[in-house]
Amino acid sequence: MHSPNANVSPDFPQSAGTPASDDRLSRLIASGGVEAVFQPIVNLERATIAGRETLSRPSKDSGYANASELFDDGEKKGRLWDLEMLTRGQSFTAALDWPSEAQLFLNTTPQVMADPRFVGQLVESVRSTPGLTPGRIVIEITERCESRYDEDLVRQVSLLKSFGFEIAVDDVGAGTSGLNRIMALRPRWLKLDRELVADVQLDRTRQNLIRFLLHFARMSGVRVIAEGIERQEELAALLDLGVVYGQGFYLARPGPRSLQLAPGLVEWLKSRRVNAEATRARDPRQTPIKRYSRPGMIVASGMTAIDVASLLLREPREPGVVATEGDRFVGWCPRDQVLRAAGDGRSHQPVGFLVHPDASIVDPETSICSALEFGCSRDERSAGDPLVLGDVSGVVGIATVSDLLQAAATLSREVQSRTAPVTGLPTRVRADEHIGLLIRRSRPDSTTVRPPAYDAAVVDIRCFADFNAVFGFELGDLLLQRLVSLIQSEVAGDDHENFVAHLGDDRFLITARSGVLHERLHRLALAFDSAAANSGGRHGETLLAGVDAPWATLRIVSIPNAFAGIESPRDLFQLADTARETESARPAQERAHASTVVQLPSAASTNFRLSA
Repeated sequence: MHSPNANVSPDFPQSAGTPASDDRLSRLIASGGVEAVFQPIVNLERATIAGRETLSRPSKDSGYANASELFDDGEKKGRLWDLEMLTRGQSFTAALDWPSEAQLFLNTTPQVMADPRFVGQLVESVRSTPGLTPGRIVIEITERCESRYDEDLVRQVSLLKSFGFEIAVDDVGAGTSGLNRIMALRPRWLKLDRELVADVQLDRTRQNLIRFLLHFARMSGVRVIAEGIERQEELAALLDLGVVYGQGFYLARPGPRSLQLAPGLVEWLKSRRVNAEATRARDPRQTPIKRYSRPGMIVASGMTAIDVASLLLREPREPGVVATEGDRFVGWCPRDQVLRAAGDGRSHQPVGFLVHPDASIVDPETSICSALEFGCSRDERSAGDPLVLGDVSGVVGIATVSDLLQAAATLSREVQSRTAPVTGLPTRVRADEHIGLLIRRSRPDSTTVRPPAYDAAVVDIRCFADFNAVFGFELGDLLLQRLVSLIQSEVAGDDHENFVAHLGDDRFLITARSGVLHERLHRLALAFDSAAANSGGRHGETLLAGVDAPWATLRIVSIPNAFAGIESPRDLFQLADTARETESARPAQERAHASTVVQLPSAASTNFRLSA
């Protein structure tokens, strides 16, 4: 511990040694010549502002061109402490009338944070600001900071957490000791550096690294923010990867505290959420854990242990309580721990002091699989505790171990009944649900002038029964799997809106936005014939090594604007069946000896033409 007289770090000379009053830095600090601006941190799933990062700009007459020059001068002259005191005070004042769920992200230099005065001064500032609580403050620590401060940072972070402040590690991916620092500090937030976000849609390595960090975050109860989002393509790629929080010029530039998101951005994010929910609905593995949650008992963290015990005694089936401060989750306290505290000298102690400070909260939209993984990753002390479900808007419920087991059992049954065992694709049941959704989307309503159009294709393999009879069902299954691989690479790609289902036997359904399928289906036909004929294919591969089966060809029925003129999935498949039967009825000498695309004019007509 530092002695009372050693309250200034070597990096901070005493104020008495500051330069004369004509020094521009001294004049700026004395006059408060810094403007606080705020950049929104956006909950991308909800299209809302989850928090704001405070940034400082020197006044125009200060003599400083920008904030970097100001803070560089402050570090050089040993006045970072005074400078950050000024900027924090302005930030706290600006946050007075924000919604309680919006958090304030504060940057601090490692030199200031390592100073032994820091935590006490921060706590005092929060207490003296009406309506502000530690739970609304997130202290950002850059991954770029020098390792010589790590020991002091770990001690300070532990103290900050004990008061209820949250910690974020900034610039993740930019430093050399980032993983070690994350392990030591155990932050609640990770902010991905712009270097990871830039052109992420074009870089598989960046995508894989972000997937790794997101998986780690889910297993550790940590939230991830992607910084530096500057283009829609980057935002779309990050959403596909599963990033929930974002920050950057494309979302909102730094501005006044009243700054809101642009309506166009909000609408775009909401439409993406609708599509994502539709995708999750098609895949039982994406079922959110909130479906298996229960209300739980939520109490204010300031309630005494004896009062909470009284509530629990009236509800014998409650496993414990969720302690909150306003909408903010504080922690979980098991039933037996509350009852023990009520019977000893802690009976009048607030229940917030009984919870574990590192307790985590799980987003209600987390998939069952991820929730199960997170539950299994906890230490033995908390393995039997329920998962607390909630987000920045507050706690929505809990999922006990029994709830998780029920979810796992249900998921197993649904996967078996709704996923084709040979190909792993959605089955006819899920295809029918998807078609019903597209039919509803294709109908105009009072708010849609021109509803979106979708095309469909039904694919089957000619002579597949003969193939099975000659080569056996094992190779037949392998042929189906190779076809699925070609459909994914030549047609579906990485577009989350494209849908592929295995309808049974050798039949497949593909849907996509209007105009996407036409050329891709022809590429699929050519790729299949090239590989099936054992001729090496585009990349030298064959469908089945050592099996020459040129007579196994594809018949692809393409239906533009497939869902505008039909009433049910049966209508769509009847159109496809009519095309198939007509083609099969043609004289043998007229039938194609290669894969073909049967092009229907539209879903409203059964007249069609055949194209090789």
